[in-house]
Amino acid sequence: MNELDKDSWAGRARTLLDESAEGLDAATLSRLNRARQIALAQARPRAAQRWFLPAGLASACVLLLAVAVWHWQVPSGAARLPELPFAASASAAGSDIDLVSGDDNLELYQDLEFYAWLDAQDQGSDG
Repeated sequence: MNELDKDSWAGRARTLLDESAEGLDAATLSRLNRARQIALAQARPRAAQRWFLPAGLASACVLLLAVAVWHWQVPSGAARLPELPFAASASAAGSDIDLVSGDDNLELYQDLEFYAWLDAQDQGSDG
């Protein structure tokens, strides 16, 4: 069926429907109008619900992305090394290369945990 046949067929169908609608009585036209109004009223909320699912999914994705970025953000003080009890500062704790390369007695550095514990014990006593 080519385009010309479709147009002529649609034109004939429209003419037949218009002629049949002209012959309807007032009660039938009123019932048809009420049915049309009810159908349109029911269709309006569904049109509003059509965008609800994609908008909800998009909002959930944005929220998930925001939480992930916030969670993985490094706090300003987290870049520092923790201060060790036996070190004078955090920078002194990072100088292991100086300990290994120096000519000092290495036996002293083997028991650093013991010296840290001993220092903590001394600080806990009154003196």
